[in-house]
Amino acid sequence: MALFVLVALAALLLLGAAWMGAFHRVEVAERDCGPFTFVYLPIAAGEMGQVGAITTRIDAALEAAGVRARKPLDVFYPDGTGEIGFAVEGTTPAQLAALPDKTADRTIPAQRCMAVEFPWRNRLSFMVGYVKVDPALAAWRAAHGYRKVEAMALNDGGTILYLQPIVRQ
Repeated sequence: MALFVLVALAALLLLGAAWMGAFHRVEVAERDCGPFTFVYLPIAAGEMGQVGAITTRIDAALEAAGVRARKPLDVFYPDGTGEIGFAVEGTTPAQLAALPDKTADRTIPAQRCMAVEFPWRNRLSFMVGYVKVDPALAAWRAAHGYRKVEAMALNDGGTILYLQPIVRQ
């Protein structure tokens, strides 16, 4: 009986891992990305545990300002700092001005990026995706002579789009 329970538990764990994308094939492609109007709050190195709370806070502020077209977008820098926020579309200056004082906005320009798509299931998908995607991007950078620069994660409905601008060494 105990063996059956262990086998069943192992099977459930494998199914859960598969559903989360742990066995998802990671394919790096190069494509154009942006521009994005980015509304965000900066985050210090070592504070990644705050990403969910910051995302929720900015989402509520955008909703209150009447910004409907938005997708979670986070930017992470090689030094461990980041910017947590949303790519927004169709905003007016008045809507952006209505956001809390510490909320910043800028345009992420159109650029050529390395890109990887990963399935979105829940917030844990970002961690599973990072573990799968970061080594693939590192290998692609090394093979093509690209510099390590900021990385972006855009939640586009059922897909997380991991993007990293292409900058030659």
